[in-house]
Amino acid sequence: MDRDMTLPDGSHPAMRWLLIGLLATPLAWLLQMLSMETLAAQACYPFNQPLSAPVVPWLRAALVTISATCLLAGTAGSLIAWRNLRKTGPKEWGALSGARRSRAELERFLSRIAMMCSTLFLFALIATDVALALVSPCGWW
Repeated sequence: MDRDMTLPDGSHPAMRWLLIGLLATPLAWLLQMLSMETLAAQACYPFNQPLSAPVVPWLRAALVTISATCLLAGTAGSLIAWRNLRKTGPKEWGALSGARRSRAELERFLSRIAMMCSTLFLFALIATDVALALVSPCGWW
């Protein structure tokens, strides 16, 4: 795919991939945290009364499913960020001039930020999955 190709609406396809690489993994972590904490809180502490076992028997399976889905989405976001970083290298910057060079530098900067952000949130997703494996959702800390 050509990076200089402009779509009919005037946007660049590379910028869409940059945004996906930047936002996919943090949004997967946010979705995982919000859904798992809400589900565990409602199943383990109904009416502010702590239980030793969840009200619903399928809580563990639901948490594992949410966790695995979010981990896959986060991994996909990190791979897209890595691909974007590799594709926006400075190899042809000498041939570029003016606004095109400025755009290439912006894409490279956003690719680096997206890769760092995706890596950080991918580790957060993995840490949350490890915590799910080690700690019961209704157990005391």
